[in-house]
This record gives sequence, C-alpha cells and structure tokens, in this order.
Amino acid sequence: MATIQPASPAPPVPAAPVRQGNSLAVAALVIGVASLVAAISFILFPLALLGGLAGLVIGIVALVRRRQRPAANRGQAIAGVVCSAIALLIAIGLSVQLGTWAARNTGVFARFDNCLVQSGTRAEVSQCIARFASDVRP
Repeated sequence: MATIQPASPAPPVPAAPVRQGNSLAVAALVIGVASLVAAISFILFPLALLGGLAGLVIGIVALVRRRQRPAANRGQAIAGVVCSAIALLIAIGLSVQLGTWAARNTGVFARFDNCLVQSGTRAEVSQCIARFASDVRP
C-alpha cells in the first residue's frame, strides 16, 4: 500500500505593518467639535473656552506624538486642532462682547439693585424691571 503524505501547509503571508491609531487625535477631534457646538450655542461659550483650550493642547500633543510614531489618524488631529481653535476664537470674542456690555451697563445694574431693595410691593418691582429694561444699552 502506498502511504499518502499530507500536503505541506501554505507559507504564511507576511502581514502588512500595523499602524497604530492615535487616541489623542480622536480625543482632540471629539473635544474640538463639542467645543465648537458649545461656542455656536452662545449660552455655553464659557465651556467652549475650556474645551477649546483643552482640545487645542491635546491636538498639538497628538501631532507631536505622530512625528515620533506613525499613526493612521493625522487628519483627525488636525481637524481637532482646527475645530478647537475656531471654538476658542468664538468664545473669546463672545467673552469680550459680554464684558464690554456689562461694563457699559454698570450704572444701570446699580440703579436696578437699589430700586429692588427699596421696593415693597409687586407693582414697584414691576416698575423697577420696566425701568431696567428701558435703561439697558445693547
């Protein structure tokens, strides 16, 4: 009887070099987009200040680390830096506008406070509110 020899296994296929992802780039992108949304909402712009600054720093760190080790998501890091920078600029602009508005209306706020302290009835409080609304400058 003839013996059947098993077929030799196929030679292993060399694997392509695996490029590691850069999780900091993903974090920068997520924080940058969230900060941009917060800045555009106008109400949450203080969060956009903090988030934009954090996203900008994380994005820059991700780009610097990418030079040391090749990563597949350089575009995400760049998009995170851009979104964070835009959010930071919008938030700084809104902060400056709010600060100048408050500085222009300091006297109006003081008069409103004095009026509320001196008022004793709801009708007087309503008059204080109406006077405040007419005195506030945009």
